[in-house]
Amino acid sequence: MANWRGRFRRQKQQLLHPLLEKHLGGPCHHAQTISHKLKPTERVGLQLELDDWLASDPDNARLIGYAAGRFSFTAGLAQMVVNDDIVLAPVQREHLARSADEDLDCVKQGLYLLRHESIPVVVNVHAEESFRQSPALEVMARERKPAQAALSGLLKRANSRDVYKGKCISLETEGDYSHREVAIRFHRLVPTARELIVLPEQVLQVVERNVLGLLKHGETLRQSGRGTRHGVLLHGKPGTGKTLMVRYLAQASPEHTIILLTGRQLGLIRESCQIARLLAPSMVILEDIDLIAEERSQNKCAGLLHELLDEMDGIGPKADCIFLLTTNRAEILEPALAARPGRVDQAVEFPLPDEICRQRLFELFGRGLNLESVDLSRWVGQTDGVSPAFVEELLRKAALLAAERGEMARPLKITDADIEVAIKELVFFGGELTQRLLGYRTAKLGYR
Repeated sequence: MANWRGRFRRQKQQLLHPLLEKHLGGPCHHAQTISHKLKPTERVGLQLELDDWLASDPDNARLIGYAAGRFSFTAGLAQMVVNDDIVLAPVQREHLARSADEDLDCVKQGLYLLRHESIPVVVNVHAEESFRQSPALEVMARERKPAQAALSGLLKRANSRDVYKGKCISLETEGDYSHREVAIRFHRLVPTARELIVLPEQVLQVVERNVLGLLKHGETLRQSGRGTRHGVLLHGKPGTGKTLMVRYLAQASPEHTIILLTGRQLGLIRESCQIARLLAPSMVILEDIDLIAEERSQNKCAGLLHELLDEMDGIGPKADCIFLLTTNRAEILEPALAARPGRVDQAVEFPLPDEICRQRLFELFGRGLNLESVDLSRWVGQTDGVSPAFVEELLRKAALLAAERGEMARPLKITDADIEVAIKELVFFGGELTQRLLGYRTAKLGYR
């Protein structure tokens, strides 16, 4: 009875291999199949190309879906030819980002019946059963040569679309442990003008020369036999402008692909560096590098550290790629990273602002406020040792205090009393944590 029910169910369902034989013009047992494991950067370009191919031949080209039965664990083209347990089913799709503002409907599992130079071919996009789930691509034809030509041409045209080139992206993992997939995310760069970075001019020039200068004169350097792969480490107290500098440099490099590695993305170092090579010229940004690059005897992420060192070495001196690293704790970094030319070639310390910079900070963060009643020279002198982040928070808190006492004028009028109360609140209630987050020395401010 069970066998009869199975045969009846298969009769009601439409088997897949007769459709393949009809499209290819005969039995498929001696057909040739070529496979390619898709990289995350290939998915969107491939879908755009397949959509165009399908639309260019509406009379002959088809897209169909399929499903494997309970006794089938894979759904490759070879299994479709011999397995009666694979039947027609809805096409499986998923949304993938093609820009910061737009998603593309991509086939996750489906079968394209197409023609390449008048020769019928079958293109299969299907999910593989693996730890990091990544769809694979298969092309089948009656002979090897047209299958190979169809696959090569398809990938070449898909990669030429440059979906990610020159964009700001990051890699992320989706799903659980048994079904994990690497996805690409687009990011909008926050507009950051140079004048918003309050640092000594010499520091700014050194950073710009080692990043923007290298990009600007890269061709000249390559022609003279100099490599353009470069590592720059920005270090200093919290709140001194490292993240702001990273945003400025990324925005000032529109021809380069920006690859972000922060937080959970640090577990995808190898994949991110592979993409940096594929999408060069590129800039790999690793913020808070101390999270994985602490000196190896104390390091709880030694595997990620070694992966990073290997990738920075393996990307090659001739690769058109810049590594931009930031840290608040340069003293704990592994010497093999921070003290070895070829990985980090230039370290730049971001100092706490001097008197001239603090004056500029009060003027910068005081925009939109009325500071006519404030003795700026007094507060510039008393904030020796604070970070830019402290000055920003100080004026925001002073503005809040002015609003609480009923100030209604526009621009909002701030007084010395507002600033004094704001400083006391930051010092007394912030404690050591605020000191670490915003950066200041209480002895200089006169409050303990």
